[in-house]
Amino acid sequence: MSRVREKINNVKNWQVALALAGIGLIVFAPSLGNSFVNDDLSQIVNNPTVHSISNIKEFFEGGSFYSGNSVKPLVGIYYRPLMTTFFSLIYSLFGAKAFWFHFFQLLLCIGSAILLYLLFKFSFNRVLAFALALVFLVHPIDSQIVYSIQVLQDALFMFFGLLGLYILIKYKSLRSLFLVAICFFLSLLSKETGILFVAIALLYLFWFDGRRRLLSFASIISLPIALWLLLRIHAVGLNSHSVVAPIDFVPLSARIMTMPSIILFYITKFIFPWKLASAYYWVYPSFSFQHVLLPLIIDMIVIGAFVWLGFKVHRKAPKSQYYTYLLFASWAAIGLLAHMQIIPLDMTACEVWFIFPMVGVLGMIGVLLETFRSSIRPSWFLIVAAVLLVTFCVRTGLRGPNWNNTYTLATYDIKASKEDYVAYENIGETLLQNGDFNDAETYISRSINIQPNSVNYNDLGLILGNLKDYSGATNAYYSGLQYGNFEYLYDNIGDITLVYGQAAVDKAFLLQSLSKFPDDSKLWMFLAILYERNNDNADAEIAISNAEKYDIVPQTYYDGIMSRQPFMIGASNLGTMVSVN
Repeated sequence: MSRVREKINNVKNWQVALALAGIGLIVFAPSLGNSFVNDDLSQIVNNPTVHSISNIKEFFEGGSFYSGNSVKPLVGIYYRPLMTTFFSLIYSLFGAKAFWFHFFQLLLCIGSAILLYLLFKFSFNRVLAFALALVFLVHPIDSQIVYSIQVLQDALFMFFGLLGLYILIKYKSLRSLFLVAICFFLSLLSKETGILFVAIALLYLFWFDGRRRLLSFASIISLPIALWLLLRIHAVGLNSHSVVAPIDFVPLSARIMTMPSIILFYITKFIFPWKLASAYYWVYPSFSFQHVLLPLIIDMIVIGAFVWLGFKVHRKAPKSQYYTYLLFASWAAIGLLAHMQIIPLDMTACEVWFIFPMVGVLGMIGVLLETFRSSIRPSWFLIVAAVLLVTFCVRTGLRGPNWNNTYTLATYDIKASKEDYVAYENIGETLLQNGDFNDAETYISRSINIQPNSVNYNDLGLILGNLKDYSGATNAYYSGLQYGNFEYLYDNIGDITLVYGQAAVDKAFLLQSLSKFPDDSKLWMFLAILYERNNDNADAEIAISNAEKYDIVPQTYYDGIMSRQPFMIGASNLGTMVSVN
């Protein structure tokens, strides 16, 4: 046994890094061939702005979604310029091949696990530090960070945040604080949650550094934070937040009622990560025993147990170890508090959001195992750790194929998250694309019942249009406009004017739409056709010329209007051909 301990103590950092990389590749490699899903299409595949790194200026001047028609600042309420930059770099090198996006994210997650090992090694022995870092890497609740390209933001903010903390602890010079500030700035540019690393750094300096570098770091980090705020305000505003989920539409009192179930959700998924989904949308706006009081009791028991164990650590362990426990407890608490819906988020809960507080939980467990090591038989510890790690690896590996495509992911998501209106929406869209309009309507209607928005109403309009219910399709599109002025809704209403409506009403709508989207080629084309069908040939020629100016117009449409000859239009969204005389 002594020889084994000696060998373990002589293990080099690079050997541990290779072990973590090897295990990560074994667990995740079988699913690196998964395709693009969900927001990957709008953020990468159908986003020409990210297809060239020469547009990098645009990445810092808007959101992360393509707004249509031309290369210009991206839209959306989230400021993720570093994520978009990496999307562009990978696309520029490899094109629209999902494998390389998944592979890059896996490398980032392996890198974060290695950094976490190095951080844990400051407080724990090598075996424990390795075991905890491995749990972080392969735990099923974290698996989405490798499988889902759209959460590259989380992989980036964790990597740069952990790198900054490692530099802060490893190097004691004041000059090193500038490098720490750069890392935290990159973390912030990845996701605003990067600010939590700044809070942890300040706590660490307060408790462990004799406050010698605390004031210096506070002054140095203030400049990157101010710069990030200025960039964010310029791009998306300061107080922008999503209004897309049920939790966004209830008052603070209702969100407080939901908090106990959110905490219990993360406790449960950490211990029993079996039923997994990409998003959760439940809301419990009023008091009940099952959804509020019972979760609150369980939460208090778990929190109380960690507080009680903290007192035990205070009595038994050295002062530095007790402060380590306090640091990791603060880490877990701050991470959870940031996702408790004090400010409404775009989901009630998400497995990805636990990646930051998980480090705090693992750190507390590590301190407890170190403190009570004399009461733990090494053989039993190794057996339990091995069983848990193998179980996590198997569950994470089984989760991989669920992300193969959007439809498959959605079918698995609704098994674990019954309120996932996005999953119902995705299933309905797939059925719509396959021409199964009746079943598609069932899923889209379910999505609308849970959370109506511009996307599911747009899908309903497409479905009803293909079922020749033009009145219902028009009503669906107009309903969608209540949830945002999205260009595709205006285009689809314009499409309906080819087969349904009143000329005066349609003309007024198209002109009003063009006042909002003056460079929308489709709207100009629909207006030209409306003019032509009502014998307003001069205005029709002007409108079709504008359409051609902003985008490519089918030659038969242009020639037909200019020569005043009959032609046919394929209304693809309606599944029919329309004659223009």
